[in-house]
Amino acid sequence: MKFSRIKLGRQGNFILGLLLIYFLFFGYISSVFIKDFSGQAHIGNRLIFLYQILFNPSTFLSFIILFGIMFFIAVRESFYEYAIRNCIWYIPAIMIISWFWYWIIYGFDPTVFYIYFIQIEGYLTILSLLCINLFAAFLASVITEKRKELRALEY
Repeated sequence: MKFSRIKLGRQGNFILGLLLIYFLFFGYISSVFIKDFSGQAHIGNRLIFLYQILFNPSTFLSFIILFGIMFFIAVRESFYEYAIRNCIWYIPAIMIISWFWYWIIYGFDPTVFYIYFIQIEGYLTILSLLCINLFAAFLASVITEKRKELRALEY
């Protein structure tokens, strides 16, 4: 029996992206919205509807962090199709992580699903995450392809 080497490059890249989103992106958000002395955080539904945090001038760094993470993940991919596909796969992951963070702060509430998909804010969040992730993936893919062309010209 011959064992073949398992390549964990793309899977490791995806897991690295999830860890960066969890610790960097949501870590920044949690550091901005610190709990006051009564133990209540003043983030509310903005944690579920992330477009309110991403495009707020006082927390615009969260937009830059998310864009940077998606750009970094897309640059690490060897094929631009994989980069675009992975950036699309991060959208449900970001939504689920935001729900978990909301449940950690305010307790488990199953109406989050109802609130998210019945209000227009949920769809605005999905659309904004899609635009950010795809723009970062396209930009990283173009830069990667240009870099490959320049390397081919050198030889």
